[in-house]
Amino acid sequence: MTLIKLEPTYKKSVVEIEFFFNEETKTWIHVETGWRWGTFYADVTEEEMHSLQIHNEYIRTSGKWDDFEISALSGFELNDTWDGCWMDYTVWNSSWPEEERNAVKEAIENSDDWFDWLHERGYESRDCETFIVGEINIELIDKLPWDDS
Repeated sequence: MTLIKLEPTYKKSVVEIEFFFNEETKTWIHVETGWRWGTFYADVTEEEMHSLQIHNEYIRTSGKWDDFEISALSGFELNDTWDGCWMDYTVWNSSWPEEERNAVKEAIENSDDWFDWLHERGYESRDCETFIVGEINIELIDKLPWDDS
């Protein structure tokens, strides 16, 4: 295992998607937040490190902006994200017409606090995925910054 620090190379390249579910209505709401910057840590396998290197090489040679799910890495830790740039909401319920899904999305967008709105209506956070879009700065480290040993 290799301990690494991960940061985006370019600003506005961190995307976090949190998945909320309402058991009663069987409805998913995905909350996407775009961040200007972020710092993350992982304790990766050789295979994961190779995947990161392949990703970076692809970005450099193709000129395309592909994403990489860093939250799927072994020992993933979020240190910080800052300067949120955007938020978007997606409502998933195959039995609801598009108008109903759009009405829920609008209600969330117009609420004073999206998290309270979801919580008050029975939505619970089920998962969260974090991506870096584009090239990833990878730094080998000896220990996590909060480890005293």
